[in-house]
Amino acid sequence: MHKFLKIFALSLLPFFINANERPNIILILVDDMGYSDLGCFGSEINTPNIDKLAADGIKFTHFTNNAKCETTRTSLMSGRYHTETYKDNHSTVTIPENLGLAGYQNWMVGKWHIFDKPMKRGFERYFGFHEGATNFFNGEGTGGGYSYFDDETPYEMPKDFYSTNAFTDYAIKYIDERKKEKPFFMYMAYNAPHYPLQAPKEEVMKYRGKYMDGWQALRKKRFKRMKELEIIPQDMSLSKPESNIKDWDKLSQEVKDDMDLRMAAYAAMIDIVDQNVGRLVKKLKADKILDNTLVIFLSDNGACPFDRTRKPTKENNLMPWDPASYICYPASWANACNTPFRMYKQNQHEGGIATSMIAHWPAGITVPGSFNRQRGHLIDFHATFRDLAKVDYPSEYKGNKAAKVRGISLVPSFQGKARPEHEFIYQNFSNSKTAFVMGKWKLVNAKELYDLETDRIESNDLSKSRPEQMQLMLTEWQKRDLELNKGHASVNKPQKKKKQPKKAKKK
Repeated sequence: MHKFLKIFALSLLPFFINANERPNIILILVDDMGYSDLGCFGSEINTPNIDKLAADGIKFTHFTNNAKCETTRTSLMSGRYHTETYKDNHSTVTIPENLGLAGYQNWMVGKWHIFDKPMKRGFERYFGFHEGATNFFNGEGTGGGYSYFDDETPYEMPKDFYSTNAFTDYAIKYIDERKKEKPFFMYMAYNAPHYPLQAPKEEVMKYRGKYMDGWQALRKKRFKRMKELEIIPQDMSLSKPESNIKDWDKLSQEVKDDMDLRMAAYAAMIDIVDQNVGRLVKKLKADKILDNTLVIFLSDNGACPFDRTRKPTKENNLMPWDPASYICYPASWANACNTPFRMYKQNQHEGGIATSMIAHWPAGITVPGSFNRQRGHLIDFHATFRDLAKVDYPSEYKGNKAAKVRGISLVPSFQGKARPEHEFIYQNFSNSKTAFVMGKWKLVNAKELYDLETDRIESNDLSKSRPEQMQLMLTEWQKRDLELNKGHASVNKPQKKKKQPKKAKKK
């Protein structure tokens, strides 16, 4: 070797050694999955591969998201509360942009659905779609149109396409084509089990008939199993069904059969995600990189209550394995999928924001098979991954002053250590659907107050019986809403003065 090249190569050696010590990171985000939908969190759905990651890793029982696709993905990518990013995306430094400064390779597969485009925000490879939801078989958007891309090239859909499988195909391809001397970050944003509920016939039929006992029975069964698995405390109660939940026993046999089909399709979609997680793990094992790869799995929000099944699907009795179908399940199933909590996607009660989160990393987790019950939030991922990559957050990026980043690293949790608690957690789906958590207290919609230590199912509103605590929470929420949301949710808008009736003229 030429003397100069030899010296140059030796000078790079420490970098490569350090790079190899830092873990690869795979963040798997599923779409609209309920808190109790995994086998390891109490479900009857077959998820052995994800369950194995949980058994060998850590189950985070108190992790939270933003209750909605776009808001969750924004906080996840930016490390900021999503309200801070409105009209301020250029000062945001995304996870892949930050990890790129540390020499990480950055790839993404799946649903984007936030500001800009993936390859403009730090990803070197990308396969997926940009909008909120698409057909699983042909890629058509729910509002029409088509936005699948292979890197930045429009993707031509093959006949045997199914999105969950295709995303994993590309993930495995990226791992195959990686630069082995450098670590990688991969964001896998599956669109399952978001509506439309679609899956191959053989997968749906595995679950056909298993839900004929109905949603009330399923909820009780899962609740019992969750206690056995120690996901929830033994003395926890099951939240009361929401007011819009129908009585299963009063439904006709025909409706029951239809409802069973819908839930079977939903279960099949989660089962297929699990099969693909198994494919991914098999690849990591084959390449002997599983041990030093951190795999995180979670959902972007709670189960979805919106039955938007389309009229042509009903009229033509289209099955969920038909690409022309557009099936959704109702709030009654969503209530069961969010066992034991109240409410659903978009709501800031626990049923909307609680997520069954799993972390697996054989080389870095020293407490496998354990639980972590500290409250965490999506903003923590940015801090965690910077910590693992040994990279600072930049003060400037691409000529812009970098916006303040938030979150607390999860790394101490991987060694079973307590990490600092959040001073507060700010939740906002819309300015009418908010929550504010400070210590054990949770303020919901600026109207309800709950003690999460004793009442995580939010059954006992303390806003009237604890007026001093209520006022404290309102004051703190208003302060943070002003800081993070320009006060849009908390500042009372001046009411328009009512027009006084005109006085009758004297004759």
